Amino acid sequence: MIRPAVIATLLIAVCTLSTGARAQTVYRCGNSYSQSPCAGGAAVDASDSRSRAQQAQAEADTARARQSANALEKDRLKQEEAAARADRRAPQADANKAQAAAVPKPAHTSKKKPAKQPPYFTAHAAGEKKDGKKTAKKKSTDGENTNGAGNTKDTTR
Repeated sequence: MIRPAVIATLLIAVCTLSTGARAQTVYRCGNSYSQSPCAGGAAVDASDSRSRAQQAQAEADTARARQSANALEKDRLKQEEAAARADRRAPQADANKAQAAAVPKPAHTSKKKPAKQPPYFTAHAAGEKKDGKKTAKKKSTDGENTNGAGNTKDTTR
């Protein structure tokens, strides 16, 4: 079966040859071009000066560019369709996440019981244990302070 594009190309070629398409005279009128002469206009040679090989190469390049563009368009359409499908699934996934978050988690299952915390915040001073008792600092007998680790601090500076 012959492709429609091949048939269309052949029909255009036959019509072009039958009408005797030739280069028409083109006139340059200032910065524009026209088919009709104008005052001060100059005739310009608008014929194609490329060889048959150069014309064939240009047509082949155009065909490759067209095929590449079609392939890129197909890829783009596939990506857009995949993105649209993902967008349609997103609300469903969000609903599943919300549903999973609403399900209560099982209680703590370790054998160690967590420390009982009061229902309110309690501030503790530095050097104070959690039970409210202060830790005693050792005092040296020679008048120097210790830092609790047995190291002495020199306070004479």
